[in-house]
Amino acid sequence: MAVDPAVMGGPPRPLDDGIQEVHTYEVRTPTELQLSYMHGTCDTTYGSRVRETPEAVVVDVDVRRDDNAEVCTDMGKTDRICVTLRERLGRRVVLDSSSGVPLLPQSDVRLVEFQKYDPRRS
Repeated sequence: MAVDPAVMGGPPRPLDDGIQEVHTYEVRTPTELQLSYMHGTCDTTYGSRVRETPEAVVVDVDVRRDDNAEVCTDMGKTDRICVTLRERLGRRVVLDSSSGVPLLPQSDVRLVEFQKYDPRRS
């Protein structure tokens, strides 16, 4: 399936710290996805965003650091949030907006970790 590069905002790239924010999803209904995403222990979730095209669904979770937190660890925390689509998901690809990589449904595989993988060097 071809995906319009304009949907991703450019070629796939990890965030500065190499994190893929949304790492998987579950189809709850044809128009509702439950996103699993990672954030820091001192972050607050403010909501989610979805951009839809005929070929792709680009998802993002609005997570910001809580400036009032006194003690923070470097541990990641996984949470879930639901998003509603205007149209049925169907055969469209779901993309993480922070990295541009496609998401695998109900999977623990984070594709952003393999962006520089070269099987010739393994």
